[in-house]
Amino acid sequence: MMYLRGYVSLYPNFPNQASFSTNHMEPGAHISAKDNVVRHDKADFEVPLLNQDFRNLLPNGKLPPASKLPSLNLFNQALSLKGLKAAGAKLGQDVLECRPTERVMVDHETGLPSHCAAF
Repeated sequence: MMYLRGYVSLYPNFPNQASFSTNHMEPGAHISAKDNVVRHDKADFEVPLLNQDFRNLLPNGKLPPASKLPSLNLFNQALSLKGLKAAGAKLGQDVLECRPTERVMVDHETGLPSHCAAF
């Protein structure tokens, strides 16, 4: 739904791979699956947590405007925020035809597109 609505996520890259969160490792899904021939150590999925004020790591101590940050589409290709929104809207119309003033809404039980609603 984020893609359909043209929303984006911010993924900061801090020194030493520090992060606001670390990965959850689910046996059977990510590791130890029957057909997974690669053996993994839990440390392969963990990164150090950032536990300090990170403003000094940002240019001039602040985050640049969203319009100045690079954005990538689902295929890891650079695209403007306007381009991302247009691509999502086009796909949204292919999934469920809505008027330009409406957005595709999702059924929270199934996660599938359910209806159009004013936005």
